[in-house]
Amino acid sequence: MHVEHSIQIQRPVKELSSTLVEGPGRWFPRLRQDSSASVGIHVAGLPLRKRVRVAFGESARTSTWAVVPIMWKATFPQALFPVMTGKVSLSPVSQGKSRLTVSGMYEPPLGRLGEQLNEAVMRKVAKATVKEMALQIAERLERAAEP
Repeated sequence: MHVEHSIQIQRPVKELSSTLVEGPGRWFPRLRQDSSASVGIHVAGLPLRKRVRVAFGESARTSTWAVVPIMWKATFPQALFPVMTGKVSLSPVSQGKSRLTVSGMYEPPLGRLGEQLNEAVMRKVAKATVKEMALQIAERLERAAEP
């Protein structure tokens, strides 16, 4: 299953991409020293989060875009949650505006039951998680780019 969310940021891509490729400690929300983080959604204003182990691939950057591969999987119980593999990317929209996109793929766990749960609940949760992740990363990149 593919999930994706994009946000426009009122900053040039060059200002934002420097922070993105410097390292996830500056932009990935709630990232700990042991490469774990909590990801999730808000329901009725309350956070529902799951602890995950996060891995980042080698970043790539040109004058017009930047991308960082990313993967996360639940710390416990791993078999009940999907592994998300994707990327965080920046591209220009205009001279002073950028697009941040968080996208990824996952396979529902638990075979046929997982597929049914995905249709009922999991896909909505995955979309909401990626959206919240994109909003938080955009906010952190904007703050880092402020003079």
